[in-house]
Amino acid sequence: MATPLLTTRQLQAVIDANGDCIKILDLDARLLSMNAGGQVIMEVDDPQQCQNVVLTTLWEGEARSQLEAALDAARAGQTRTFIGEAKTFKGTPKWWSVTVAPLQDEQGQITHLLANSRDITAQVRAEQAQQAAQAQLAQQAQLLEDHAQRLEQRVQQQTQALEERAAALDAFVTFTEAVGSDIDQISLARQAVAAVQANLPDVSLAYYECDDAAGVWRGVVWSAEVSAAVVAQMQAGVPLDAPDFAAAVQEGEPVFVDGWDPSDNSLSDAEEYGAAGFVPLLIGGEVRAIFAVGQLVAQTWTPRERAIVRAVGRGLNVALDRAVQAQQVTRQRDDLNRRAQQLETLLQLTEDQGDVADPLALIGRAQALVLDLLPPGFAAYYEAHGGLWRVRVQTGMAPSPALQAAMDAGFPVGGLPSFDLVARTGEPSFVDTYDTGTDVDPDVARGVAAHATVPLIIGGQVRGLFNVPLFESLAWTPADEAVLIATVQHLGVVLERLEHSAQLQRSNAELQTSNQELEAFTYSVSHDLRAPVRHVEGFATLALKEMTRGDAARAERHLRVVVDAATRMETLLDAVLVLSRAGRIALTMQAVSLQKIVEQVMRDVTLMDPDHLVTWTVDPLPIVQGDAVTLQQALRFLLENAVKFSPGEARVHVWAEDRGAEWAVLVQDEGVGFDPLYAGKLFGAFQRLHTQQEFAGAGIGLATVKRIVTRHGGHVWADGQPGQGATFGFTLPKQGLPSSPALN
Repeated sequence: MATPLLTTRQLQAVIDANGDCIKILDLDARLLSMNAGGQVIMEVDDPQQCQNVVLTTLWEGEARSQLEAALDAARAGQTRTFIGEAKTFKGTPKWWSVTVAPLQDEQGQITHLLANSRDITAQVRAEQAQQAAQAQLAQQAQLLEDHAQRLEQRVQQQTQALEERAAALDAFVTFTEAVGSDIDQISLARQAVAAVQANLPDVSLAYYECDDAAGVWRGVVWSAEVSAAVVAQMQAGVPLDAPDFAAAVQEGEPVFVDGWDPSDNSLSDAEEYGAAGFVPLLIGGEVRAIFAVGQLVAQTWTPRERAIVRAVGRGLNVALDRAVQAQQVTRQRDDLNRRAQQLETLLQLTEDQGDVADPLALIGRAQALVLDLLPPGFAAYYEAHGGLWRVRVQTGMAPSPALQAAMDAGFPVGGLPSFDLVARTGEPSFVDTYDTGTDVDPDVARGVAAHATVPLIIGGQVRGLFNVPLFESLAWTPADEAVLIATVQHLGVVLERLEHSAQLQRSNAELQTSNQELEAFTYSVSHDLRAPVRHVEGFATLALKEMTRGDAARAERHLRVVVDAATRMETLLDAVLVLSRAGRIALTMQAVSLQKIVEQVMRDVTLMDPDHLVTWTVDPLPIVQGDAVTLQQALRFLLENAVKFSPGEARVHVWAEDRGAEWAVLVQDEGVGFDPLYAGKLFGAFQRLHTQQEFAGAGIGLATVKRIVTRHGGHVWADGQPGQGATFGFTLPKQGLPSSPALN
C-alpha cells in the first residue's frame, strides 16, 4: 500500500516546525509569506510588519549585492546560495546561509521565488574565534623567535667583546668553547670551574644557588680538591646575609677579599684558603647564584687573577642567562605547539562528535582536553536546577573533600557572584588569583588558586557554565582565553545541532504516532462509534413501535439499550479528548519526584474501588526531569490497569532502574496477563485484547501513556504471558528534553 501524500496543512505544519527562515517572494522580491520558525529567528512579533517588504531592503553593503545576484539568478531559473550578514526585524545582527530558488507553475513558468535563510551566527563566530586564536598563537611564536634571535645576537656581541680583552681572553675563550650550546646550569658551572683551574691551578671553586625557602646559598658544584668537611658546610648552606656573599649581591659586581676569614661566612672548615672571591650571577635581572673562588696558597689577588675570574664569571653569567632564556623559549615554543595541536584536535573532535547521543559525554571529553592545556586543576560543568547550580559533568576531583561535598550539594543561584555574573551577562570570566572569600566559605574553597568560567550558549541563551578551577595561580594569556572560549563555543554549536536533530526525530515520531492514532480513530469512528449509533437508531425505532402498541414495558427496555449505547459513545468521545489533550498540552519541564507521584496515584486508585484488595510494593523512586501533570496521568493509567486486570487480590510492584543516560520506570502485576504476540497492539488507540464485558474501558489509556512518554523523549514497552501477569515500562532521559529552557 503506497504511503499517502501529506495534505497542505500537514506540509505547512512541517514547514512551520522547521528552524530555518523559509520565505515565499514574488518576482519583485516582495515578501509574501514566512514560516513560523522563520518568524522566531527573524524576531518578528507581528507577521503583518513584514508583509510585502522587499527582501533586499533588509540587507546592506556587499551582502545586499550577493542577495540581488541570487535573486537575478533565481528569476533566470537557477538556484544560488551565499553567506552574508543581516539584521533581524528587531535589529539583531546575525550571519545567514541563504538559498534562493525559482518556483514554477505546472507549465514551467517561474511565478515565485523561494528564499531559505539558515542562522549560522554561532558557527561564524566560532570560526572567527578560532582564527583569532590561531593568529594570536602565530604572533606569539614570532615574538618568541625574534626574542631568541635578539638574545643570540647579544650573546655573540658579548662573546666577541670578551675575546678582545687582554689577559682574561684565554680563559674566557676556553670556557666558551667548552660550554658550546649547553643549556644545563650544573654542566655550565662545572665547565666554568674547569676553565678557571686551567689558568689558575692553585685555586678552589664552588657554585652556589639561592634556596629561598631555606634562606641560604646552597653549594651544588665544587672542584675536586675541596675537602669533605667544606663540602658538607656548603651543602648545608651559607646564610643569605653572610657578609662577603651579601656584599657581592648588593654591589652586583665581583668582590675579592684578601686575607679572608671563613668563619664570618659560616665556612669555618675552609681555613686553608687565604683569599676569596665572589662573583654574583644575574639570571633574569636578579642574583640567583654565586661563583666563589678561594686561593690555596696566596693571601692576595693579582690583577691577572681577578681579570680571569671576572672573565669566566661574566661568561658563566651570560651562559646561564642564555640557558635560562633558551629553556624558557623552548618551553614556551613547546607549549604553543602543544596548544595549537590540542586546539586543532579539539576542533576536529567536536566536529567528529556531531552524532554523539549523549551531550554530557561530549562535554566531559572537552573538559579532559582543556585540562591537558592548563596547570593542575579540575573541570566542572554546571546547570541551574531547582534554584541551585548543580554539577552535571566533572573531570578530576576538587582539592578538598569539603569543596567536593559543596559542589555535589549545589550552589544557590543568586548567591554565587562569579557564576551569577557570567550567567547574567553571557561573558566569560578569567581570574588569575581567586579570592576564596568571594563565593563560598574560605575553608571550603581552600586549594583553588585561579579559575575560569565560560558560558555554554545554545540558541542564543546561556544553558550552563563551563568552570575550570586550578590549584595554582595563573596569569591567563590571550591564547589561554581564546582556546577555552573557542572550545566552549564549539561545544555550543555541536550541542545545538544535536538538539535540533533530536527535536526533528521527536517531531517525526510524534507525527508517526499521530498518523497511527488518526488511523485508529478513523477505524473507531467507522466501527466502535457506529455501533452505539446503530443501537440508538434501532432500539429507538423499536421503542416507538412498542409505545404505539401501548406496551410501555417493552418500550422502556428498548430505551434502556438506547441510554447504554449513548453512554458508551460518550465514553469513547471522552477518551478521544483525553488522547488529544495529551498531545497538545504544553510540558513544563522541572525536577519531579516519582515517589510522591506514585504515592498520590495509589491513593486515587484505592479511592476509585475501595473494595478491591490491593497489595502495593513500591521501591525507592528517583527524581526525574519531566512534566509533573502528564507523568502523573501516565502512571495513573498504568496503576489503574494493573489493578483492573487483577481479579481478586491485586499485587502491584513499582520500581525504577538506572540505565545510564535514562531512567526506566516499571509497573508489574500478577493479573490476567496477555498473549505476547499482541504486545505491539497494546499502545495503539482503541486497541483492546479483552471484551467490554470482561474488562470495561475505552482502550485509550495505554495510547495516552505512549504519547506522554514520547513527548518526554522516552519509549514504552510491555511484557506478559496469559494468566501470569504483565509488566509495563517506560523510559525518561536523565538530562530532560534538549529543548529545556535556558537560563535567564
